[in-house]
Amino acid sequence: MGLTVNSIPSIILVVVWLCLLRWVRYSGWGIAILTLIGTISHELLHAAVGWAVYAKPTSFSIIPRRQKNCWVLGSVGFRNLNIWNSAPVAFAPLLLAWVGWLIFSYWTQPAFQKGDYTSWLVSGYIAAVALFSCVPSHIDIKMGALSALMYGFIGGVVWLGVINHIY
Repeated sequence: MGLTVNSIPSIILVVVWLCLLRWVRYSGWGIAILTLIGTISHELLHAAVGWAVYAKPTSFSIIPRRQKNCWVLGSVGFRNLNIWNSAPVAFAPLLLAWVGWLIFSYWTQPAFQKGDYTSWLVSGYIAAVALFSCVPSHIDIKMGALSALMYGFIGGVVWLGVINHIY
């Protein structure tokens, strides 16, 4: 399903939910409860990709805790992070953006078009939580930055090689 004029109410709904989540993000337990399904998904993606790329997950938590001036909603510990696997592990939750799009396309928009407004509100909330939870934390970015730069450099070299070979 693509975006059409009929998508506008659903887009507004998801944006309103995202604004609400953003507004309560410093509330600690409030944001932890509102985004629990997103936190679980975020941390499960770290763990699953970590397992797939041999980063060896060692711990998993979805218990919120205060850390200095912010809240940590969940965490996954690893025993074997390195330059080859830290970017995929750190940025794995970005897959939740795709999940949010699928929910929006196949649940939120159809629910609005059918006039099922309860389902529309719930699906808009779930799509917003998926989008809210896909954003890497500062710890995720710090953990995967060097690895991502390395992959970007390799990709750039390969791209230049292909371009030079074609021309």
